[in-house]
Amino acid sequence: MIKDSFTNDNILADLGPLYHSYVFFGIKNEQIPGIFEPNQKAKAPILTAYIAYAVAKTESSTFMELFCADGYYAMVAKRLGATKSYGIDNNKDGFFTVASEIAKRLGIEVEFILANVEKLRDLPEVDIIANVGGLYHVNNPNEILYLSYQQARKFLIVQSVVSLATKSESYFESPCPGWTWGCRFSRESFDKMIRELKWNVIDSHFNELTGNERLEDRGSVYYLVGKG
Repeated sequence: MIKDSFTNDNILADLGPLYHSYVFFGIKNEQIPGIFEPNQKAKAPILTAYIAYAVAKTESSTFMELFCADGYYAMVAKRLGATKSYGIDNNKDGFFTVASEIAKRLGIEVEFILANVEKLRDLPEVDIIANVGGLYHVNNPNEILYLSYQQARKFLIVQSVVSLATKSESYFESPCPGWTWGCRFSRESFDKMIRELKWNVIDSHFNELTGNERLEDRGSVYYLVGKG
């Protein structure tokens, strides 16, 4: 009988349903039901590829994931060869609480820092910054995005939710429609903002977050930006 490759099926079981699936690490864990599984399936392939590229192109690379939630991509970066990895989150939604325990059980060394991204200038300097999954949670995304770019020495990886309810290149709304916080760009207005910054965009991508029903929450944009 052929055995599957999952030899540590239960090491995360007592933590309950988690934000991410850790199948990348050979773990079959229970994931929070609803939007989390389909949205991870949309985001993870492209973000993992961008992280792998940035790590491979940077000798002795250091990595930082902003808005890291349970720190999944900080762990991915370390597994892919980053020499040092950080995960930053303010634990607004409570997912950060288990991040260090997950990393410990996976045998992955990540330094987790409880902080708001506005404090980025006070955090360690790194080669690669992943600003993923958080720009749409703030009402000053341009400022946070530019700060991320300034603090990254080699690469900036960006992902954000965008609205599919409009194609206007001038669309920006804060707070997000239907929310009391956050913001929304359209796919077109976010791309225009990035292009006008004249950054070295190595690659960009777009797909849909199929777990999200509203058009305002369904689009997802990705950018791999090089520096130097």
